[in-house]
This record gives sequence, structure tokens and C-alpha cells, in this order.
Amino acid sequence: MTWSSFRRGLQTVHLWAGIALALPLIVIGISGSVLLVQREVAVASVPAAPATGDKQTLVRIIETARATQPDRRVARVQVPRAEGEAVAVRMQTRERPIRNNDVYVDPVSLQILETRDIVQRTDFARQLVNLHAFLLMQPSTGMPIVGWMGVAMTLMGISGLILWWPKKGFWRRAIWVRKGAKGLSLNLDLHHAVGFWSMIVFLIMSISGVYLVFPETFHASVSAVLPTGVAADGPVPETPVLPGPFDADKAVLSAEAVVSNARARVVQMPDRPERPVVVEMENTGFGPSAPPILVTMDQNTGEVGYIDDPRQYAIGDKLLNAQHALHFGVGFGWIWKVLVFFSGVLPLFLAVTGVNIWWLKRRARQRVLTAVPVGAPAE
Repeated sequence: MTWSSFRRGLQTVHLWAGIALALPLIVIGISGSVLLVQREVAVASVPAAPATGDKQTLVRIIETARATQPDRRVARVQVPRAEGEAVAVRMQTRERPIRNNDVYVDPVSLQILETRDIVQRTDFARQLVNLHAFLLMQPSTGMPIVGWMGVAMTLMGISGLILWWPKKGFWRRAIWVRKGAKGLSLNLDLHHAVGFWSMIVFLIMSISGVYLVFPETFHASVSAVLPTGVAADGPVPETPVLPGPFDADKAVLSAEAVVSNARARVVQMPDRPERPVVVEMENTGFGPSAPPILVTMDQNTGEVGYIDDPRQYAIGDKLLNAQHALHFGVGFGWIWKVLVFFSGVLPLFLAVTGVNIWWLKRRARQRVLTAVPVGAPAE
């Protein structure tokens, strides 16, 4: 088989696979982008803390929130970092069914800014998740189909890269839209240029989606070529001795003392005497800030019991852990969130330009055929 015949065959497969799978891929992509926007709108709607000055201790913030609902227990408290950031104190009922709400407190003035119930998704949000993850089918049926759609997207991206690969001297033309291009030329340039510049994000989102559907298969494949497994636990760093009873403020100080290049973001308060306090931390050095670093401490003595630091995982597990954060646009900054959003629009854009290319080429061929009468005498 010659390269030209292979390329023609690959082009045919790429075209008709794209047409056949366009609708479900567009639905999965657009719904993912909408879910991302929905999440960011919810985050942005958190009330701002207007007061300026020194922040109060977590203990005082917790006492302020508890005073509004003395019949509930404090489940967790957010550690204030940025100026103007309200502190969310999660209040939880003591009886079942468990109900939660967040009390937003100004960390400087201790003003109660708002109280929000933690409720299940609305019908619209639930259907949006079902559409993205299951294509509105039963999970047992829809999830594998969506996973295989991710495989198809990966193969479409790779085949598109092969078909796009320019000849020597044509690279500049292959990655930009030519000035004055229109019709078939415009659609070709758009399809090629956007496909090239978005290729890395497109493949990351496709592959991470496959991982979320088939984690065990993915883990086995990664384990075959990269080291995985948590390294043997080293000695737990000595817990700093802090005077007075152990509380949320001391939990933050202890966690930040025993884990380097990290800062506390959330303190989870135990609901039983035998359970530990858990501090969630984020990486402040180079690398993603998700998943969180976890530090457990005895709620009575403050002694550190266990440190789960994803930065210490084997390279294979680091790669696998990153898939969730990459796919959901967390832990890699706002630029990655923007790229994730636009990746959801890519299937629609590439499908429209791809179909236009096919249709315009087909129409041009028909025009040529009709211009030459069948059986016309040779001159």
C-alpha cells in the first residue's frame, strides 16, 4: 500500500466517522462546557467580604457561625486567604437525614453575610450531567458509550493530525488562516489551523474522559509502562507543640508546619470522638493544586497521624490523578479553565467546517462533471 492510498483511505474513514459521530460528540462537548460555566457561576456568586483589616481566628469565626444554629454541628470551615474572601462554615444537622448549609462569615468583621442550604442539583443540572456522562441513557449503558466516544475522539484527533501534516515548506500555511480565504479555502484553513492549535487540549480532554469511564483498564495500561503505587510511609514529622487546647487554628498551624510548600484550605471537623481532624491543603509550589494534600490529626492531642501527599506518589499515579483535575478544569489555574471551556465547543466547530469541506468539494466535482458532456467528441 502506498502512502497516497493509505492517506485517501484514512481521509475517508476520518470523514464518515466524523459525520456519523458528530451529533453525540457535539452534545457531550457542549454539555461539558455548560457544566463548567454553571460551576464557575456558582463559585462567583459567593458573597464577598467587605471589611478590611486583620482576620479573626478560625475559632471566633466558627463561634459566630455556630451561634446562628446552635442545634447543628460544625462539619468544616474554610481557611481565609485572599482579601475580600468570605469564610464558608459548613453547618450540619445532628440527626438523620443529614442536611447541610453554609454560613458565610466576613473574616474581619465577623458579620454573617449569607446562609445557603446545600441542596441537590436542580432538575436542569441533573439532566445536564446525565446528558454529558450518560447521553440521557441508563448509566450502565450510557457510560460505556460515552467512554467509547472518548476513544473515537482520540482517534479522530490522531487521524486528523496525520492528514494535516504538511509537506516541507508548507508549515506556515498549515497553521494559519490565509488572508482573503473564502469558501472551500476558508473552511480548510479554519479546520486545519484550529485543529492544530487545539490538538493538545483536545487529546487531553478526550483521554481524560476515557479514564473517568474506564479507570481500571486505564490504570492497568499505565501500570504496565510506568511505576505506580504509593511509596512506603516514611516517619511522620514531629508535631509542633502548641499551648492550649487543640482547635481549628492549631490544626492549620500544625499542618503547615509538617507539610512544606503547601497551605491549608479547609479544616474538616470530626463528628465522633474517635475520628481525626482532617486538614485539606493545596500545593503552593510548581504543579497542580489538585487533588488536595490531606493531613489527619488527633482531635484531642493534635498529634499528626497520617499525611497523604499526592506530590509523593509514583509517576504513574501522578499521571492518573491529574486526569480528573484536567478534565474538570480544577487545580491548573483560570487559563486551563478557559481552554477546557473552548474544548467543549471544538467538536461543533470541527464538525461544521469538516462537513462544509466535504460538501464544497462534492459540489465542485459535480460542477466539473456537468461541464463536460458525456460522449463529447474529442477535438
